Amino acid sequence: MKIPSTTEGRLENLSQTIWALEEAHRNEPLPPLERLNLLRSHYEIQQLREEELEIPKKDRSFLYLNENSKVQVLLVHGGHSTPASFIQLGKRLYRAGMTVYATLLPNEETVGFQRGGVPWQLSRAELEMRYDLLAHLGENTHVVGSSFGAVLAIGLAKVKPLKSLVLLSPPLRPTLGFAERMALTWKKLFPQLFENMVASTPHRWMADRYTALRVARKTVRELNCPILAIHARNNMEIDHRGLELIRRHARNKSSKALLLDEGGHKLMHGKSAAKVEEEILSYIQAQS
Repeated sequence: MKIPSTTEGRLENLSQTIWALEEAHRNEPLPPLERLNLLRSHYEIQQLREEELEIPKKDRSFLYLNENSKVQVLLVHGGHSTPASFIQLGKRLYRAGMTVYATLLPNEETVGFQRGGVPWQLSRAELEMRYDLLAHLGENTHVVGSSFGAVLAIGLAKVKPLKSLVLLSPPLRPTLGFAERMALTWKKLFPQLFENMVASTPHRWMADRYTALRVARKTVRELNCPILAIHARNNMEIDHRGLELIRRHARNKSSKALLLDEGGHKLMHGKSAAKVEEEILSYIQAQS
C-alpha cells in the first residue's frame, strides 16, 4: 500500500472536511461558522495545488479573512497578470474590515503560450466557482476586475448578484494595431488557416478574447448593479473612451465613470494608485 505524502494527506483531509460540511447541510443553509470553514478548506486546497504547480509565492491566490465582516470583495486580475497586482488594495480593504479574496485564474501568465494558450472560458468557470464560495458568507459581495479581469467580472455580474462592480481599465474599447485587426479578419474568413498561422503567437490570445469583449460591451448595458469604472488618459493599451458606455448606458443611478490624467494601464501600480485605492474603498463602503 502506497503511503500518502504530506501533501496528499492534507488534500485528503481537506476534501473530507468539505464533503462532511456540505453533506451535513445539504438541505439547509450552512451556519456562519461552517461557511467560514468551507471557504478556508477550499482555499487551502487551492494553495496546495498552486504549490504543486510551482507558482511563485507572490503570484498565488490570497485570502484575507475577517471573521466578523459583513462585506466580501472578490478581486479579478487581468489576462497577463496575477493576484500580486492586488496585494496592496487587498490589504487596504482588509484593514477597513472586509474579507478579501484574490483568486489565481488560469491564463497566459500562469500557463503560458508554450503550453497552448488558455481559453478565457476556463478563467470564467473558475471565477464563478470562487465567487460562489465567497458569497456563502453573505449577500454583501462586491467584485473588482482589472483589464480582461473586468470583462470576466462583467460576465459574472450578469449571472450572479453583486452588491457593486468595480472595473479598472476595462477594455470596452480596445486599441487594435494592424496585426491585431488582421488576426481577427483571418479568423473570421479562414478559421482553420488562422489556427495554423497564429496558434502559438500572442494574437491568438487577443482574437480568442475579442468575442468576450464584444459580449461585455452589450452586457454592461443590461446590468442593474452599481458600477464604478476607472481609466487613465495615458493608458496606451486601451482607449479610455470606453468609459462612455458606463456614462451613457449604466442602469444604476449610483454608477460612476472616473477618468484620471495619469495611472497607465495597470492602475494599481501607476502614479494614481493611492487615489484608485481610495476611490474603490469609498465606493464599496457607500454601496454596502
